Amino acid sequence: MKYIRIKNDGLIEPNALHLLGASTKDDTKIGQFGSGNKYALAYFIRNGYEPRIFSGKTELVVSTEKETFRDHEFNVIYIDGQKTSITDAMGKDWEFWQAIREVYCNAIDEGGHSLAFVPEIEPREGETHYYINAQKDVKAFVAEFDNYFAENKKVLFECKVGRIVEKSGSTANIYRRGVRCFNTNLKSVFDYDFNDIEIDENRLVKHSWRVEEKMWDVIFRCDNPELIRTILTQSAANGYIEGSIAEYSDINTSNMSDTFKDVLKNTRLAPAGYAGLLKADEVHNHVIIPTRIFNAVKGVIKDSNVGDRFKITVNGNAYRVIEPDKLQARTLQEANYFLEQVQFQVPYEIAVAVFDNKSVMGAADEGKILISDICLKRGVNEVVNTLIEEMIHIRHGVKDETRAMQTALITEMINYMKKINSITI
Repeated sequence: MKYIRIKNDGLIEPNALHLLGASTKDDTKIGQFGSGNKYALAYFIRNGYEPRIFSGKTELVVSTEKETFRDHEFNVIYIDGQKTSITDAMGKDWEFWQAIREVYCNAIDEGGHSLAFVPEIEPREGETHYYINAQKDVKAFVAEFDNYFAENKKVLFECKVGRIVEKSGSTANIYRRGVRCFNTNLKSVFDYDFNDIEIDENRLVKHSWRVEEKMWDVIFRCDNPELIRTILTQSAANGYIEGSIAEYSDINTSNMSDTFKDVLKNTRLAPAGYAGLLKADEVHNHVIIPTRIFNAVKGVIKDSNVGDRFKITVNGNAYRVIEPDKLQARTLQEANYFLEQVQFQVPYEIAVAVFDNKSVMGAADEGKILISDICLKRGVNEVVNTLIEEMIHIRHGVKDETRAMQTALITEMINYMKKINSITI
C-alpha cells in the first residue's frame, strides 16, 4: 500500500489533537485557530483514509467509539485510548484539499516540512509523521500541489502587500502566506499570494471583496511594465477574477508605482463597458480594461490616450458623445420647446452622451452641456432639470452641493423673474 507522508521536525504533543481551540501560534504562523488539525483528523476518519500519526517512533493511536446524544449517534475520536471532545462529524463541509492542507500547514509552521508518496510507514526519532492512504483524491492533490501551495512557484513581482506568482491550473489561485485560501470558478491572468488577509476557521477568506482589493493593491504597486501590460490587456476578458470587481470594493490607487503610471500614460485605453461602442478601426489600437479599473485610474490617463470617442469631465467621469436615436432626439426637442415657451434660454451647445457612471444625469464639459442617455429615459422633466443645472455650472463655474451653487440658483431664479415681468430692482 502507498501512503502520503507529511512530516516536520519536532514531536507533536497528544494535546494538540485533544484540545479544541488550543493554539500557541502567533500571527507570524499560518495556523491560528487551534481547530484545523482536529477538523482534518475528523475528515480523514469519516472518509476512510485511516490516518496514522507518529511522534518520533511512538504512534498516537487514533480510534473511535460510538456514543448517543439526544437520540443521535456520533463517532467520538480517541487518541491512545483517551477520549477527546472531537467527533468525526466536525468539518462536515470540508473538502479533501482543505484537510490535507491543514496538516501540511502545521508541518510548515513547525519547520523541516515535506510531503511525499512513500511505500511504507517508517517513523523517525525527532520527527512528526502523518500518514494517510494514497487514495484517488490524494494522488490528484499531489499532482495539483501548486494550486494549493505557492512555495514552488516563480515570484514575478513582490511588495509588502503580497506577490504576483506564475499561473497554474485553470482557475484563479489565491494564497495567504503561500497557502490557498479562496475558492472560485473564475480564471486569472496570474495567481496572487497575500501576506495577510482575514480568514475564517476554515482558512478561507472571510470577505470575498477583500480579494479584489488586495489583488489590485499588489498590481498597482507593480514595477514590471510587461506584467502590467499583460494584466491590463487580459483582465477585462470574460470570467477573469481581475475584472470581476464588486461595486462596493475599495480599489485604492494611492500606492500606484511610477512604472504603472507610465504604462497608463502610454497606452490607449477604453473601459470594458464601452467596448461594444468602439468603431472597427479603434478596436485594434485600444486596450480594453475593466470599467471599475478605468474609473479608478482615469485621473492618471492622458485624455489623448482614451481616444477621440472617450473623454473625461472635470469631475472625473468618463463619457462618449453619441448620436441620439429618434426617441432621445424627440425627448430633447420637447425639453427645449418647453424652455422656449417659458422664455428660459440655455445658450450652450447640447449633446447626448453615455457615461461610465450610470448615476450621472448630465455634465458640463468644454463649454458644452452633456445629457446622459439615462437622463433621457427619465423623461422631459428630468432633462429640463439637468439642462438648467448644467447651464448654471458653466455660467457661474460652481460645483454641486455648495453654497456657491445655491447662490447661483437663486440668482438665476431672480433674473428669470425680472426678465419675464420686465421688472428692474
